[in-house]
Amino acid sequence: MTDTLTGLDSYDEFVPKLQQIIDSLTEDKIILIDYSDIKHFKYFNDTYSYKTGNDLLADYAKLLIENTDNFLYGSRVVSDNMVTVGMHDNGNKDDLHQQICFRNTIIENALRKKYKCNRLRICTGTYFITKENNNIDAETVISNCNLARKIARENAREDSVVIFKDEMSSKINHEIEILSTIDSAIKNNELIAYYQPKINSETGIISGAEALVRWRKPDGTIIYPDQFVPIIERSGQIIQVDYFMYQQVFQFINERIAEGQNIVPISINVSRQHFKKLDIINYVKSLQRVYNIPAKYVEFEITETVCMTDTVKALKFIHEFHEMGFKVSMDDFGSGYSSLYLLSELPIDLIKMDKCFLQTQDLQKKERVIISNVINMTHQLDIQTLCEGVETPEQSEFLKSVGCDIQQGFYFSRPVTREQLQEIL
Repeated sequence: MTDTLTGLDSYDEFVPKLQQIIDSLTEDKIILIDYSDIKHFKYFNDTYSYKTGNDLLADYAKLLIENTDNFLYGSRVVSDNMVTVGMHDNGNKDDLHQQICFRNTIIENALRKKYKCNRLRICTGTYFITKENNNIDAETVISNCNLARKIARENAREDSVVIFKDEMSSKINHEIEILSTIDSAIKNNELIAYYQPKINSETGIISGAEALVRWRKPDGTIIYPDQFVPIIERSGQIIQVDYFMYQQVFQFINERIAEGQNIVPISINVSRQHFKKLDIINYVKSLQRVYNIPAKYVEFEITETVCMTDTVKALKFIHEFHEMGFKVSMDDFGSGYSSLYLLSELPIDLIKMDKCFLQTQDLQKKERVIISNVINMTHQLDIQTLCEGVETPEQSEFLKSVGCDIQQGFYFSRPVTREQLQEIL
């Protein structure tokens, strides 16, 4: 039985064929299995119609067959996901890897030329089987290739071909554990807000703080954001975590006001996931109704990347939050696109200069020139500046000398608990 669209084997027929050649493999041969898809295929379908998408898939399969060296079998698993198998003389795997990269380039160029769509890119996960490791079943091989393909999709390299390695399974198992337990972590109050102070450059006094999430497991182990936030951001679960953090911050400020305590503005991060629907606007309005705190004590941070990739929604977000009285800052300025036109297009209140500007403790001439000119430019646009990653007194003194408004970094304080922040205040 074959797939009517591509002419490749059906998946049910392909798997036993693959298993047969795995079992019969000899020492002088190597099997190369690769699992590929077309990045941005959904965009292509939505833009050009499903009929044109089907035509592209047929051409894609034909090109795979024609350009896969020593092609044996192939199958369309689902949609644009296709697996091919080739048999080679046992030799240098690097050469075989390069062959796949070269093949993908040929296919990409052909499809881009015919369908006038330069966004199309082939992403591939590969697996090599020799006589030494052929005690593996076909389903596992395909699963491993698929895992490598998913990593390739996240890869910024042009070739986007990733060879499966055993440690990738550990990575995916870790991700699965995070995704399956984050909801209960929120429910059981395992997530807590830490706060990193911000320092006024002129006075040296704390002028605010940034709320940062930590995950405290029942055994007391602390999981830091870089270990779980990117994972839940891809799944969309970051939205619930953000909402939890917003509620914590509003409640904290409300309690400080009720107790007559000293208060400083607290900034909270906004994930790019919120910009798909902007439901965050109504959620924050509901928090404001419940806690009724002065808006001047809360600042929302959106990243430079979000501002660049979805400027229209970023503009709507900023206008809505300004109407509610909140300030909005651009986080990670200088870490990615660094499009200066954003500063004139978007009514940002403050930019947070990424710590990449302070890569060395001993600032070089070029770094000093860039930092001082960015600060001067933003001040002329009536935008405040904050520099992250300050770790030495020399860095702090330089930032003060060039007019940086606010500083943040380990030189002043690491992120602290709510109780520790209250002591500092």
